[in-house]
Amino acid sequence: MNTPDATKTLSFFHSTLTRKLIPLFATVVACFFTAVKANAASSHPAYLDNAYCESVVEQFVDSGMRSLGKYINENFKPEYKGGIRNTINFLNQRAEWLGECDSYLKDTADSRVFYDEKNTKDIFEAIDALAKELQLVREGVEYPDAAGNNNPRPFVKSRFDTLAKLVDQHHTRMLMKKQFR
Repeated sequence: MNTPDATKTLSFFHSTLTRKLIPLFATVVACFFTAVKANAASSHPAYLDNAYCESVVEQFVDSGMRSLGKYINENFKPEYKGGIRNTINFLNQRAEWLGECDSYLKDTADSRVFYDEKNTKDIFEAIDALAKELQLVREGVEYPDAAGNNNPRPFVKSRFDTLAKLVDQHHTRMLMKKQFR
């Protein structure tokens, strides 16, 4: 009677089992990560998706910044509190929308709303700083210039210029990214 060699049989059995288990293991791992992302996505409102978030960013970067620039550079008048209030509301609303998208993208796509974490943080801080500066003007804080007149325009413009520079950097990166797709 010929008895099979146990080391060869075990090796054959082990390699066959391994070939069957590796795809199974890979499937289990993929399902786990899909479930984690699905769970993260389910904690966000149903209307959030990559296309929606991209459109929110595009609107802010394009027409939103253009409108904000026109207001700050041409129409800003400290004595008109309603326009300042509307601009603060605009900034707060856009920051909320962008923040919601940033949270969604961070959880589901492992990306950020503005290029990377540092730029996203910087842009949100600049939006907040501009809104706070406008709120101070609205509350009647005095900004005396060299002649002693109340002139908040250079302070507000400086905050806007910081935001515009950061948003322009993001916009340039996005255009370059689209160019090389």
